[in-house]
Amino acid sequence: MKKIFAILGVALILLASGVFAENMALSSDIQDAVKQAVEKKGISEQEVQNIEEVDFNNLPKEVDIKNIDDTNLALYKVDYGQEKPFYVITVSDEKFRKTAEEISRRMLLEFGSSEIIVTSSFLKSSTGVQTSAEKGYVMMRAGSITGLSTSLEVLTAGEGNVEIIIYKNGQEIGFRNVIVADKNEVKKDYDVQSENIVNFEQGDVISVYTKINGEISVKDINTLVEIITFEK
Repeated sequence: MKKIFAILGVALILLASGVFAENMALSSDIQDAVKQAVEKKGISEQEVQNIEEVDFNNLPKEVDIKNIDDTNLALYKVDYGQEKPFYVITVSDEKFRKTAEEISRRMLLEFGSSEIIVTSSFLKSSTGVQTSAEKGYVMMRAGSITGLSTSLEVLTAGEGNVEIIIYKNGQEIGFRNVIVADKNEVKKDYDVQSENIVNFEQGDVISVYTKINGEISVKDINTLVEIITFEK
């Protein structure tokens, strides 16, 4: 995940490996991205003489950056032996590491069914195993449920809806998708929430239940449950 951004025409560049390592202990992802930018700029690693982080509150006169939220940014001055140095603006390494860490803690649990459903029932896991109040995905770490999305096809429309309900250890947790079955067509719903609202513990079982309300029928249900695990 190489998240480096050029802003307002400021040249994006990565810093030569030797000088880079001596000046800053940045992540390997950012270092790799910098090397690629150096090559595109036509500058050899040997030409880079110094790298210096610039204070956003004390910008040099040749750098004019206005109306930018610098909370998650870092600016570097790169001296490569010419009269005028160039400047690099990137996502800060601290922000980059935080974002990468958060992404690595997110997982998706897949549920679904290709069968025609007319009565309420639990969905199958991604391996085709029928889940239930007792059977589902066993959580290996504590964490939170942060999202739920569903798509399905309404075969028989009517006055009713379909509720896709998450169960934890055989109990409803109150987080669900609700799809109105008023037309014979493919429908979808999705909901997200912050972590630490619907939590689970190590060893808890997560399953998903399809509740049919009314004289309707559906098929081809695809449901994703997004979870984020807590650090040890």
